[in-house]
Amino acid sequence: MYRWFLLIAVLIAAGAGLAIGVLNPEPVALDLAAFSPELPLGGLVLLVFAAGVIVGLLLFWLLFDLPARLHRRVSRQKGSSGSGLPTQNG
Repeated sequence: MYRWFLLIAVLIAAGAGLAIGVLNPEPVALDLAAFSPELPLGGLVLLVFAAGVIVGLLLFWLLFDLPARLHRRVSRQKGSSGSGLPTQNG
């Protein structure tokens, strides 16, 4: 079942990318400090979208997933060393 959803999602993404590329063939110049590449508008839109997805996933991993994994690891190590009851420091 998961494979079918993945296949449908890939086909929809490929169709959307093809439509964006076909409907926006005009070349545009991207003026950067060091160089100025000329790319089709559709390709530039897809490139920026892909870069945004990658940066968003990286930020999610750094800000949420990695700290949660570290917290689980620390709490698992603390839990295995004792009886599971809180200790009173006195």
